[in-house]
Amino acid sequence: MFQRYTLAAAEMNSVIYATGGYDGSKYLQSTERYDPREGFWAHLPNMNSRRGCHTVAVLGELLYAIGGYDGNSMFSSVEIYDPRRNSWRMGYPMSFPRGYASTVTLGDNLFVIGGLQSHEKILDTVEVYSVSSGWSVPGFSSIGKRSLASAAVV
Repeated sequence: MFQRYTLAAAEMNSVIYATGGYDGSKYLQSTERYDPREGFWAHLPNMNSRRGCHTVAVLGELLYAIGGYDGNSMFSSVEIYDPRRNSWRMGYPMSFPRGYASTVTLGDNLFVIGGLQSHEKILDTVEVYSVSSGWSVPGFSSIGKRSLASAAVV
């Protein structure tokens, strides 16, 4: 596994996936997985974009890398990893560029909460992604502006 920070990680089917991040000189496109049954980290295909300060979440049997920072600006792009095909593809972008957001999966939806739109603008917006209808901005926001936060569904 690479030395890095501002990476994103998620668990899918008892396997940990780690994506992107910053290694001290550049933002990364790398992806690795750790399967405890194998006991080691394995390199996977790179994402299409360099990204750190992003978030990842699982929806169905796919891993979504959402938003982030590429060293120049925050962006709204989304990439989707399919472990059966061992490949990344571009998904529909969010409505707002953001990094340092929180993402949770609830039912058949991804909720992206808050984040930074730029170095000075902290968001209170929530965006929801559904495979059947794409991205939408619901009629509610988070309670206050927030970034560098975590979210969980229990």
